[in-house]
Amino acid sequence: MVGLGVWIGALLIGLSAPRAGALDVAEVVRKVQERYDATREFTADVTQEMTIASLGKTTSAHGTVAFKKPGKMRWELTDGDPQVIVADGTTLWLYQPKEHQVLKTPFDAAFHSTTPISFLTGVGRISDDFTATLDGTDADGKRLYLMLVPRHDAEQLGTLRLAVARDSYDIEGAEIRDPLGNASRVRFEHIQRNGDIADDRFVFQVPPGVDVISSPFTQ
Repeated sequence: MVGLGVWIGALLIGLSAPRAGALDVAEVVRKVQERYDATREFTADVTQEMTIASLGKTTSAHGTVAFKKPGKMRWELTDGDPQVIVADGTTLWLYQPKEHQVLKTPFDAAFHSTTPISFLTGVGRISDDFTATLDGTDADGKRLYLMLVPRHDAEQLGTLRLAVARDSYDIEGAEIRDPLGNASRVRFEHIQRNGDIADDRFVFQVPPGVDVISSPFTQ
C-alpha cells in the first residue's frame, strides 16, 4: 500500500521498564494487543514521511487521523502533498486533490489479516498474523520498537515497525516498508482515545469534477 501514496496509514500498565534487552517480546505483544483491543476509536495529529527508494526522494506531510472500529479511518493531510484517505468498512477511497482523481478499492481487497497495515485497521492480530521481535528503544528509553513480519508471504508484503510508549503501550508511530524498499513513517501526537466520533466522519463524498478510478479488484 506504500505505492498508493500515503499507503494508508495506527492506533492503538505501567512498568518502570528494564533495559530493552531484558523485555520479553511475548509480554510486550500481549500488552500492546490489550491496549489496542481496549481502544474503540482514536484521533491524533499525524506527521508522515514517505521515501521512494527508486527515486531517492523523501516527502513529508502533516494532518489529522481518526480511527474507529471496525474498519473505519480517515486521514487528512493538508500540507506537503495533500491527500484524503477514507475507509468506511466497505470501501477505501484515496483522494489526491492535485491530480483531481480518487482511487476506489474494496476494503477487503486493501486490508486482510496478512498485510502489515491490517493490525492498524483492526483486521489482524499480532500473535496470530505476525512474527514479532523487539527492535530497540529511543534515546531516552521512553519508547520501544516492535518489528512485525507477516507469517506468510513476507517477501511480497513487507514489514511493520511499531513505536510503542513504554508507560502506556500506546502505539505512537509506525513504519511500513514494502519489498521494493519504499518506506512510509507516521508519528502520532495529541492522541485522544475512546471519544465519540460520528460515523459520518468516515463517509467520503466525491467532489465535483473529480475522476473516480476503480481498482482492478472493484466489481
